[in-house]
Amino acid sequence: MPSVIEVQHVSKKYSRNEDAHRAYGFRDLFDEILGRNRALALRKDEFFAVNDVSFRLDPGHTLALIGRNGSGKTTLLKILNGLTKPDAGSIAMRGRVQALINLGAGFNPTLSGRDNIYNSASLMGMNRQETDRIFEAILEFSELEEFIGSPLHAYSSGMKARLGFAVAVHFKPDILLIDEILSVGDFAFQRKCGAKLEELRQAGVTFVFVSHSMNQVMQLCDQALWLQRGKAMRFGPSHEVAQAYLDFLEAEEAKARPQENDVVPPPPTATPAVSRNDLYGALYDASDAIEGLAVEVQSENGAADEFPVHARVVVQYRFRLTRAVSDLNVTLSLYRKDGLLITAISTLNGDLLKQVTTGEVRGEVILPELGLVPGEYVFVLPIHEGHGYLYRGIVKEFRVTGPASEIMGIKAYRHEHQIQERLSPACRS
Repeated sequence: MPSVIEVQHVSKKYSRNEDAHRAYGFRDLFDEILGRNRALALRKDEFFAVNDVSFRLDPGHTLALIGRNGSGKTTLLKILNGLTKPDAGSIAMRGRVQALINLGAGFNPTLSGRDNIYNSASLMGMNRQETDRIFEAILEFSELEEFIGSPLHAYSSGMKARLGFAVAVHFKPDILLIDEILSVGDFAFQRKCGAKLEELRQAGVTFVFVSHSMNQVMQLCDQALWLQRGKAMRFGPSHEVAQAYLDFLEAEEAKARPQENDVVPPPPTATPAVSRNDLYGALYDASDAIEGLAVEVQSENGAADEFPVHARVVVQYRFRLTRAVSDLNVTLSLYRKDGLLITAISTLNGDLLKQVTTGEVRGEVILPELGLVPGEYVFVLPIHEGHGYLYRGIVKEFRVTGPASEIMGIKAYRHEHQIQERLSPACRS
């Protein structure tokens, strides 16, 4: 079976000087009309946004494009979608392509959400009857029933993201191209999108996904391509590539840290520091709304860093609110150390903190039985005000110990294994 996406030695260059970029563009167009080969060597003020990138993707496989801002991810996605023409190389896209690259791209801001759905469907070659059959599914997924008759320019960025994603995934593409647009949605909608993407993947849809969240990358994609200044640094299984990228970022941060004899500048006083997105998502290291945060993880033998497979674990937390808040919630997220989210336990289930607006907050999460296979794990504690974070950080790294060779998977269940019938030696053959 041929690859559904085949990229061979693709390059794209731009000029930092707008006037030079325009002049180079006219010159390249003129050369192309005359049948001359484009000069790939960099001219004055030019740089490679994508530089000699090659990869293949088979049907039903999923690819994450990762790398720092400006590494060429979105440029490569636009080349795959045909929005940008490469200066060198070739691309083969086999199947029906649907892209979700720029927020509201392809939508008319003066038309209603309903009219934009039908316009987008017609551009995909669907008639009105075909669109009628999927319209309610699009509307239900986007949760925009109340606003579907309003003009698009009245939509918030989150509402545009909902509509754009709902339209893209319900047009039954063979190939789906998605930029970082999903980061503008709220947490619940992001989870809903992740579930839909997994459903599409199981149905054999191939998608290319740009993200800074390594947790999303490893959960949604089986392959990853790490770009750095337009060059392909590594291509392969998503877990391996994501870990290599994170190791690179950590090494770069270590180089940038002041050494022991360096003069350390005073810390900033304006806004809290936000760390890079890593295996567990964005980590908010400080907050102007809470102070005195303390978290302790205990078993029957007190606080510890190691727990047996079936240990009873209690996670206790406390913090003070330094300003009045509304819609307070606390979540305890449990990750395997490689970034796999195992569960998230939230006060949203039962509205336990709805009425708390000031003062000290104390709580505990009781896990009667941990039940995890031996390995390394991480607790992350997000503290929310509505959909925004007041704090989100790693609060405990711990190990689960036990006979690893006898347990497989993620969860270790207490069980009894009974043999109902035994054959006599004479019956065995």
